[in-house]
Formats: sequence, C-alpha cells, structure tokens
Amino acid sequence: MNSPKSDSHPDAAFVSALTNLQSQLRGYCQAALGHGDEAAEALQRTNITLWKKASEWDPEQNFSRWATSIARFEVLGVVRDRQRRNQRYVFDPDVAEQMVDEASERVEPTSARQEALETCLAKVSPKNRDLLSSYFVRGETFQEIASATGRGLSALKVAMMRLRRSLRSCIETQLGKEASV
Repeated sequence: MNSPKSDSHPDAAFVSALTNLQSQLRGYCQAALGHGDEAAEALQRTNITLWKKASEWDPEQNFSRWATSIARFEVLGVVRDRQRRNQRYVFDPDVAEQMVDEASERVEPTSARQEALETCLAKVSPKNRDLLSSYFVRGETFQEIASATGRGLSALKVAMMRLRRSLRSCIETQLGKEASV
C-alpha cells in the first residue's frame, strides 16, 4: 500500500483509473438499485468515498475490484437509508445483500475495451485529461468548463469532439492489436 500522499490531490493514475471505471460503477449501481435516483446517489457516494480514499489505493492492486467493493458498501448504505426513511423494509436486508452480490456477478471485470481506454488515456496530455475529467467524471457542463478554462464554448466543443474521436481511434487500434496477438 502506498504511504499517504503529502498533498490531498489524487495522482494521475488514480484519476485515470476512476475515470475509466465510471460506466462499470454506474452499471453496478443500476444493476443493484435500478435506473433511478438511488443508483445515481450510490454512484456519487462511491466516487466521493473513492476520492477520499485515493491515498489508500495501491496502483499494483486491481482498481476495479477495489472500487467495486467500495461501491457495494455504498449501495447497501443507500438501501439502509431508504429503509430508515420509509420506516419499513422495502427488502429484507439479506435480500438486498443478495441483490448486490448478483449485481457484482453481472459487472464484468475490466474489459478489453476499458483496458484499451486506460492505455489511450495515458497518452492524453494532462490538460486534455482534465477536460475529459471535468465533463465525464465531475459532470460539469460545457458552459461551466468553458468559463473555468477561459475557452469559447464552440472551441471547447470542437476540442472535446477531437479528443473523443482521437480516443475512439486509439481504442480501435489497441483492440486491433489485441485481436492480432
């Protein structure tokens, strides 16, 4: 395990791993809770907890497994909160835990496409990676990002389109390399 960082900001490897895992974490939360506010809340709680625990992550360990285990506890927390709010059990706690376990089984470990994305994101400049994180991880709007970066809205949209196109091309190249091995 890494020793705690001297500053409170996660390193680029953590940010990249978290960014790449968002769709898998979202799918996990939705598989356990459905496509509603509770799944979004569980995903948000998971991201906050992961961010707080960033210094505990060892880059040598499987990020997906670590993050999904944290998501599991956050999903169960959302279920507990729902039960408290309703003053009755929507699901028996054992049933809720079984649903979470089944959701874990449905969420495939890091796919070849996700691994290719991680490889490609590592090639993106920190400035552009921050743009991608602003939009895809932090959920900022184009207008918010444009204001924060001092770019024009149209220029930002063009830059994001080019970044996405470049990543897609890189991913397809990476997947083609894997298929030929």
